[in-house]
Amino acid sequence: MKLFRYITLSLLMISGGAAAEITSTEAFINSSTNQGKLTQVMLKNYMLVGLSVRARKAEQDLGVAITEYEAAQKEINAYVKTDAVREPLRSANEQWKRVKGLYLETPSKENAEKVREQTELLLKLWNLVTIQIVENTDSHFGPLVSTAGHVRMLSQRVSSLYALRAWGFDERYAEAFVSTLELFEQKRTELESSQLNNEQIKGELGKIQRDFKRFKELSDQEATKAMLGLIARSSEKITKSMDKVTAMYMYQGLSF
Repeated sequence: MKLFRYITLSLLMISGGAAAEITSTEAFINSSTNQGKLTQVMLKNYMLVGLSVRARKAEQDLGVAITEYEAAQKEINAYVKTDAVREPLRSANEQWKRVKGLYLETPSKENAEKVREQTELLLKLWNLVTIQIVENTDSHFGPLVSTAGHVRMLSQRVSSLYALRAWGFDERYAEAFVSTLELFEQKRTELESSQLNNEQIKGELGKIQRDFKRFKELSDQEATKAMLGLIARSSEKITKSMDKVTAMYMYQGLSF
């Protein structure tokens, strides 16, 4: 599969210490939640390749996501300081060994739900890692970084669930898709209500609200392969904005 070539190219791009070093609790939380996001990026791109929707780009993006995931995993393993975090992190490392092999195979409808199931287990483990980090720190901005990172993950989760629906699994994942949309809106509203938001964060959250409204209008239609590319681009736009918001909370925490 061409994916091996894209992973090699990605490794060349990231090698030499280009991966961000973790130097604070806030950065630790950001990295942990970003691993959760990457599980959904991988799943989404697996589906896109299988459905031949933006397949070349999706294959490249899948390779980049795998490489980014593994580079961050090394940084996180090197930084962890407590047994409470180390235990779920060890489980996440073991689960990744099972998941990675699935993503190196040619995507197929027959394996789609197995890939989703194993990826879901990996996501849950990263959620546990993040919970333990937040619970074992007194960082003032830690919970905001965690919530923003969770919303960032959800912005990719809706896309991966839509892709599953478009691949013929609509009845099984329609409810999960709707509940993810609702959770996204709930968590985004929580962020908007924070007294720690500066004007830049407020502006970006306002932009996300508008983009999410357009995303919902698109996704209210029947889940189809024809709409999938547009859905993926729309969710990627929101994810980029959530990257900015998460980073802004992180840097505010560093200067607090």
